[in-house]
Amino acid sequence: MMARSLYSIGWQIVTDPDLSDLVRRAYTNGVVMDTWMHGGWQAEITSAAEIRLTELAAGFASEVGTEETIWPVYPLSDQYLSHLFQAVLRSMALFEVHTQSDVKLVTERTVEQAGVTLQQFAAGETWGLHAVVRVFHVIWSFEDLNALRYFRRLGRDEFLSGVSHRPWVKDLLADQLSLYLRMGLVKESLTGKGDMLRLTPRGRSVFEEMERILEESGELAWRANQQRWDIFRDMDYDTVFRVVGPDSDQATRTFLDLRPLKPGMQVLELGAGTGRVTVDMELYKEVLPGGVVVAVEPSPTMEAHLQDKCTKEDITNVQIVRAYAEHLPFEDSQFDQTVAVAVLHFTEVDEAVQEMVRVTKPGGWVGALLPPPDVDVREIPMVALWLRPLSELAEEWGLPFGDRNGLPPGRLEEAFRQTSLQDVKIWPVPVTITAEDHHAFFTFFVKGAAVFQHTLARLPYRERVNFLQHLEQRGEQIAAQTRPDEKRHVYYGEAIWGRVPLN
Repeated sequence: MMARSLYSIGWQIVTDPDLSDLVRRAYTNGVVMDTWMHGGWQAEITSAAEIRLTELAAGFASEVGTEETIWPVYPLSDQYLSHLFQAVLRSMALFEVHTQSDVKLVTERTVEQAGVTLQQFAAGETWGLHAVVRVFHVIWSFEDLNALRYFRRLGRDEFLSGVSHRPWVKDLLADQLSLYLRMGLVKESLTGKGDMLRLTPRGRSVFEEMERILEESGELAWRANQQRWDIFRDMDYDTVFRVVGPDSDQATRTFLDLRPLKPGMQVLELGAGTGRVTVDMELYKEVLPGGVVVAVEPSPTMEAHLQDKCTKEDITNVQIVRAYAEHLPFEDSQFDQTVAVAVLHFTEVDEAVQEMVRVTKPGGWVGALLPPPDVDVREIPMVALWLRPLSELAEEWGLPFGDRNGLPPGRLEEAFRQTSLQDVKIWPVPVTITAEDHHAFFTFFVKGAAVFQHTLARLPYRERVNFLQHLEQRGEQIAAQTRPDEKRHVYYGEAIWGRVPLN
C-alpha cells in the first residue's frame, strides 16, 4: 500500500502540467543543477565557503522542514534536506565560477550570492523553497534512473558510490534509492555478482516522463549550450575556429564588403564572441574616426576574451555589452548597421532578426552570415567513419545526428522577409570544413560546439567520459589511415542583407 501511495504521488508530481515551466524558470533564474556537463576541471571551494554553504543549506532545510507538501506520507529528514540544499548551492556556486574566465575559486561571497539567488527564486514561486526540491527531484532523479536504463543493471554499491552517474553529489543516494525502491521504480535482486539494481517498467515510465519534462523545458538543450561555453573557455577558440574552417575569414570579409562601413558610423555586432570580426578583422577601424562598434555577447567567457583583446590593443571605440540577441538593451533606430556572423542559429531567429531591425536606423542595413543549413559533417568521408558510434547512438535514441549546426534551408530568408526589410538579398557562400587537424576538429565539433551534446547529455556521466575518450582514440587511428582529400568537404553557408525602410 505504501509503495502504491508513493508511486501515485510521484506520478502526480512528474505529470504536473506546470513542471516543465518550473524547471525552465529555475535554470533561467540561476537555480542551476548542471555541473556534470562541464569540462576537464572543476573550481576549488575554499574552506570558508564550505562552512557558509553548510550553514545556508541548514537554514533552507529548516525552513522547508518535513512538511508533507513534498512527499506526503514519506516526509524527508532534516539531514536529507540539508544535503539536498548543499548540493544545489554547491552546483550554483560552481556554475557561477565556471562561467567567469578570470575566476578559479568558489569563495564565501560566491556562496552568499547563490543563497540570495535561491531565496529570490523561491520567493517568486507558489511552492516557495519546495519548488527547488521538486526541480531537484526531476533533474537528479533523471540522472539516477537514466544510469539504470543505460547500464540495465548496476551493483547496489556502485550505484550508491555515484561513480557511474553523478559522483559530484553522493550524500543523497542512499535516501533516494530507498525512495525509488518503495515507489517500485527500482527492483533489487541478489545475483552471483551481489546485490543488483534494475529499472522496473514503472520506473521506465517515470524516467520517460522526466525526459519529456527536461526536453520541453529546454533544460537538456540549455545544459548542452553550457558545455559549449565551458569548453571554449579553456581552448584557443580563434585558432581552432580558423583551423577547422580555413576560409572562414575570407567568407566573412566578402560578406562584410558588400555593405562597406564609413567613418562615424554606429555599428552593432551580435554574438561578437572573442572578437574575430570586431577586432581581428578590424571592423572597429572601419568606423574611425568618430564611429563606434557595439559588440553584444551573452557568454561571460567570450566577453572576457574580447575585453582582453581590446585592452591589449588599446581599442577605445568598442563597447562590449552582455545581452541576448532576442532582447537587445538599446533604443529603436540606434545603429547605422547591424550584423550577426555565425550566431543566429543559436538564437530564436525570428525574435533576433526583429530586434536587429528594431535597433537599426531607417535606411540602415541588417546582415547575417550563417554556416551551411543543416550541415552534416558525415559528408567528410573520414568523419563519417570516425563518428559512426555517435551516429548509431543518436539513431538508437531517435535523435538527429547533429543539433544547432545551422538553420533549415530557407529559414534565414523567411526570418528576414517577414520583417519590414527591403531589398533583401541572400546568396550561398562556400565554406570548407576540414578534419585534417583531427584534434582541433574534435575539440570544436564534438566537445565544444554543442552540435552533439543533445546525444551526449543522455549518457550517464562515466559512460560519457569513456565514450569521448574512445572517440578521440578512434580519431587518431582513422586519421593516420586517411588521405587528405577525405578529410575535408566544401559546404555552402548563407549570407543575407536587408535594408530598413526610410519611412
